Amino acid sequence: MSGPDAMTKPMLMQERGLPAQIAAEIGRRITRGDLKPGDMLPKELELLSSLQVSRTTLREALKILSTKGFIEAKPRMGTRVLPADRWNTLDPTVLSWQDDSESSETLAEELFEIRLSIEPMAAGLAARRSTAADRAGIRRAFEAMSRQYDDERQSVEADIAFHLQIIQAAHNRFLLPVSSVIRAALTVSIPKTMRTFGGIGHSLSMHEAIAIAIEAKDEAGAEEASRKLIQDTYQRNFRKG
Repeated sequence: MSGPDAMTKPMLMQERGLPAQIAAEIGRRITRGDLKPGDMLPKELELLSSLQVSRTTLREALKILSTKGFIEAKPRMGTRVLPADRWNTLDPTVLSWQDDSESSETLAEELFEIRLSIEPMAAGLAARRSTAADRAGIRRAFEAMSRQYDDERQSVEADIAFHLQIIQAAHNRFLLPVSSVIRAALTVSIPKTMRTFGGIGHSLSMHEAIAIAIEAKDEAGAEEASRKLIQDTYQRNFRKG
């Protein structure tokens, strides 16, 4: 069952972080299109009954959705769903709500485009500004992602840690907030790539090339190595024909 009526199905949720879980459930219904821009959410009493939560929990969940641009409440009119251009799309939580939407493939492709615009620059800055401790951290992160893990999540986290270590080593205060977007992009893209190619072995040499260029303080080389990695992965995932 989909659409607003589907929200009448009772949901089994744990108490910890319940407002966030409720917000995520409603947020995913919006990103999937079950609830469309302009639709009104069910009345509070109906939501309380269907979701089986307290009024405080529901109101906190709706506040989360409101701050992220998903809904707008007006006195005597109710709460309506806002269009996608009002969403805080760079918020990692909002990105996670879109991972099962019909446009998830488009989302993944757009996130690759963001990576391509940011990560090569960060790699070049890391080559120029990184400290010895930074470079040692990047090398350790590469060695960690080179290991074999039984749990895919560990492999994903090791890969993410490598990329975020480079952003940190760039020593640009305005890049640090962007790291959450890069993490979200990698969280979407890495599992897709691993499923397609049976792991990250095909890209290890390209990751190491970035580390080597940074260690050599080769700014242009680091930028190019980073760009090559992202473009190669982009082509493998989204090439047409």
